[in-house]
Amino acid sequence: MKKLMILCLLSLKLFADDFVVGTTSGYAPFVSLDAQGKYEGFDVDLANLLAQKLRKKLILKDLGSMPSLMLALKQRKIDALIWAVSITEDRLKNIDMVYYQGNKMVEMPFLFWNKIPEGITSIADLSKDPKKPICAEAGSFQEDVLKKFSGIPIKNVDKITDAIMEIKFGKSLATTVDPSLLPRYLAQYPEIKVLNLPLPLNSQSFGNGIGINKANSALTSQVKQAIEELASEGKIAELEKKWKLR
Repeated sequence: MKKLMILCLLSLKLFADDFVVGTTSGYAPFVSLDAQGKYEGFDVDLANLLAQKLRKKLILKDLGSMPSLMLALKQRKIDALIWAVSITEDRLKNIDMVYYQGNKMVEMPFLFWNKIPEGITSIADLSKDPKKPICAEAGSFQEDVLKKFSGIPIKNVDKITDAIMEIKFGKSLATTVDPSLLPRYLAQYPEIKVLNLPLPLNSQSFGNGIGINKANSALTSQVKQAIEELASEGKIAELEKKWKLR
């Protein structure tokens, strides 16, 4: 009986020491797979440093999409969500978010192929041609913004590279990405033209944040303290330089 109790306690201790982070690959340089199929990227490195600060064992769970990540966080199947998720007023109503990287977004970049159509001065203007959709990753900050404008046809894609192929072959009018990713795609596809359009106040982003269930306020406090320490130690700046985010 004593051996059984000890085994149970050890099992509980191991579970309590796990830090389960939900993420999704295919979003370089934040999260992607290397040639050996291992996870790499800014967010992967950050998650490892964060787990070390929390004195926990990191377990990454690739859940495939933003809706799946949000559901897993709500059901507490993961402890935290780390996937370059923009901090917005709407998200703060549903989950805790700890800032860790990125600047406030008051405008959003839209990518066109070779030429920017005339007469587009606002996001609402993207609805002029109902046959030409705007690409966005499902459940992303960008999709949330587009949904607030009636009449804009939205086409969901799994990866930004899919969206770029859409605009290249004229199947979609434009796509949009996180500003930090622009240098990567502009270097890879010189045909891309960028137009920054202003965001309404209720759609502005306050940088990228780590999502945590509101019922887990203790973890939120721990993560906030750990991120502040990593920032003061210069670790986050080092990662931004490593992954060319600054």
